[in-house]
Amino acid sequence: MKALGISLEGSTAIFSGLEKTESGIYEISDKLKKIQLKDHLDSKEVQSLNETIQSFLERNDFDEIAIIKRGTKGTFAASPISFKIEGLIQMYKSKDVEFIAPPTLRAFYKKNENSFTPKYAYQKASNDLAFYLLKRE
Repeated sequence: MKALGISLEGSTAIFSGLEKTESGIYEISDKLKKIQLKDHLDSKEVQSLNETIQSFLERNDFDEIAIIKRGTKGTFAASPISFKIEGLIQMYKSKDVEFIAPPTLRAFYKKNENSFTPKYAYQKASNDLAFYLLKRE
């Protein structure tokens, strides 16, 4: 089984792809670890970002894809640019993109430990989500 966890921070999407096999859990994110939308008003940049995301998803053929759910209003509301990136990810036609709330992850990790450490510290949240997707069954 292959799972992709995605966390959105400002104008950056951070990816962590994991695969569970009989011999263990392995990272499969290929070379795309994070991607940034620098100018959300530049149509060519948005289209290029969309092509990069769609190509990555198609190339890796994940069984499950999820994004960490973020607040839409109030003090802790997410960046409006991150919602644009979220929409581009949701445009992937081959698989539905699921949203997992942070309290769900916290409850899971009170009872479970993530035995897979990501290569980069900035991938921790997306890695925790991908690990959760592999283990929740």
